[in-house]
Amino acid sequence: MNILITGSSGYLGKNTTALALKRGHAVVGLDIKRSGMEHPAFREIVGDVTKRETVDNAVQGCDAVFHLAAALAQFEPDERRMHLVNVQGTAHVLSAAIEHGAKKVVYVSSVEVYGIRVPLPCPESAPLNPVCQYGRDKVAAERLCREYLEQGLDITIFRPPTINGPGQNEPFLVSQMEAIARGKPTLLPGGGSTKLQMVHVDDVSSAIFLALENQQSRGLVMNLGSDDVPTLKEMASALYRHVGTKARLINVNATLARVIVHALAKLHLSPLEPQHLEIALQDYVFDTAHAKQLLGWRPTRNDIEAAIEAYDWHMQHT
Repeated sequence: MNILITGSSGYLGKNTTALALKRGHAVVGLDIKRSGMEHPAFREIVGDVTKRETVDNAVQGCDAVFHLAAALAQFEPDERRMHLVNVQGTAHVLSAAIEHGAKKVVYVSSVEVYGIRVPLPCPESAPLNPVCQYGRDKVAAERLCREYLEQGLDITIFRPPTINGPGQNEPFLVSQMEAIARGKPTLLPGGGSTKLQMVHVDDVSSAIFLALENQQSRGLVMNLGSDDVPTLKEMASALYRHVGTKARLINVNATLARVIVHALAKLHLSPLEPQHLEIALQDYVFDTAHAKQLLGWRPTRNDIEAAIEAYDWHMQHT
């Protein structure tokens, strides 16, 4: 099968491209930067999803589209540019897919569509109440997906939380790994007693292929996430044990943490976005029963295992 993967140079994109090639598919990768990947069945297009002509060129001849391209606040400070990539880019991909006869589109959204205060565990039926530009963009993009679904395009939507594992490049998580490697303290907002669910990158990629292979996945919207979610303190402690250094955990009062992060964010110096701090100050766990029941999906690693893999990879590649 010929598959277009947008965002093929990104964290999830690279992982999913490698899995597609391993499974014997031919892949067209579309991204604004080169991936560095080489394979006889991989063709790379360096281009922007906000350019319709570029997207048309990429989609032609593809049987399926995995739309993974996205602009996140951690990497794109310009909210206007973020919106163009996340919403206009999605519109171009969906329009081109239906015009060029793609049989399947898998769109990776985010749990940030739910906002901060969510029921536990949060189901897909929970109200959408995004609090940041990225979350609002994902809501708008999902709305576009539903519109094209009504026009006959076969679309599946996944909502993962933070994706972790080998190749992790999220600034805050990278800074945490480097601090632990040097035996430096780890700050725990609110004492680290809350649970912040993540998901392994391989598990997101595998879910995408389950949706591709399952004809009953049309129109489904599903959360993804790990099982047995640890607290932030348990997560940090496990990494210190893995590294072999004494755990140095500093509890930071929630109010003080908010003041610091907001001040640094205004100066563009904070590795953590204010909305992500608010998420970390309460339990943030999602119901993945639908993906398990409807697709037979199962997470293969828990959050501690994913964090250890991310740490080992980072230490080997820096």
